[in-house]
Amino acid sequence: MNVQRVPGAAGRVTVAPSGQIDLATAPELADALRQARGDGVSEVVVDLTRVDFMDSAGVRVLIDAARETDRGGGRLYLSGAHGWVARVLEITGVADFLAMLPDAGADPARPPEASD
Repeated sequence: MNVQRVPGAAGRVTVAPSGQIDLATAPELADALRQARGDGVSEVVVDLTRVDFMDSAGVRVLIDAARETDRGGGRLYLSGAHGWVARVLEITGVADFLAMLPDAGADPARPPEASD
């Protein structure tokens, strides 16, 4: 797994892992998310576009990071989940627990437009 950190608008950072998030790689994602929450960051977006597999270890990292971010007065968002990753988030209920953005650049203050 590879993890990129992309600074965004003031107070926002995007963490973009790629590859697989599993028992072996989840600690690397956890570290990246911990680092992302520093330096006045109030919004962390986890862009899952390039993640092709995630198991329960990855789900746990996302839940823990969301709770830590909330405790610090911030918010964690997920974006780009597709295929197996989206299914895992749906089955585990994480998709209902964590805020999902249509894409990493979306504005969380503005809800996605409803489709007809």
